[in-house]
Amino acid sequence: MDETYNQLNRAWKKTCGVLLGREVGELQEFEGYLKRYTDPIEKRTSVISGKEITISSNRLSKNTKVIGYNEINEYAKRDFKLDINKIKDIDSILEELNENICYAGDIVLGNSQNFLNSHRCMNTSYILGCQDVHDGKYTAYTTSIRNPEYSFGCCFGGDIQFCIKVLDPYKQTRCMETFHCNVVSDSYYSASLEDCSGCLFSFNQKNKHNLIGNIQLEKNKFADLKSKLLSEIAETLEKKKTIPSVIEIISQKGDWIG
Repeated sequence: MDETYNQLNRAWKKTCGVLLGREVGELQEFEGYLKRYTDPIEKRTSVISGKEITISSNRLSKNTKVIGYNEINEYAKRDFKLDINKIKDIDSILEELNENICYAGDIVLGNSQNFLNSHRCMNTSYILGCQDVHDGKYTAYTTSIRNPEYSFGCCFGGDIQFCIKVLDPYKQTRCMETFHCNVVSDSYYSASLEDCSGCLFSFNQKNKHNLIGNIQLEKNKFADLKSKLLSEIAETLEKKKTIPSVIEIISQKGDWIG
């Protein structure tokens, strides 16, 4: 457990270095920020072993019995059968079923290793607090992503590397706080981009580069202003362990306070 977290913490710091130019703190300090838009997961106690089991839905009834995926064989040995003498109507059948049906959590399949508090993941290594992640590594607090690497707080897409809080992504590299972007790199606080790179606070753009606020800048001027903006983002994250999201910026609900 410690080794898995330590490796992920190093991956987090490496990702912050790539995106922001420096580290901003320990991974565990940013859990709330990173989980803001991912689907909730929670812990329940196994009725077989008494161990904590990760499940992926907070809508599951508190009365539902839970077991771990590795306890299914033990559960099967119970050879449950309805007691014909207790069956009087549909309600009595459902009551019998509810006494014996269990929900299985901790499902991590395929060639997976070094995972913590994750469910419904396949072919993953070094993951934490994830669900429905496939073919990924060094990923934390992420939902429904295929092929993520060095990705944190992302959801609903695929093929991403060195990303923090990208939502609905496809083929994104070195991005932070983006929404619904396809084939995009080196972009921050942007939405609805396609085939773009080097965009900050840019929206609804296609085949554009070196934009800030939808204005294309000369390369050196862009680099200088980008460096200043990323420094402000890093300072706010280091100080507050959170920052307004791109969704809050779009909806005008996020106050930027450094």
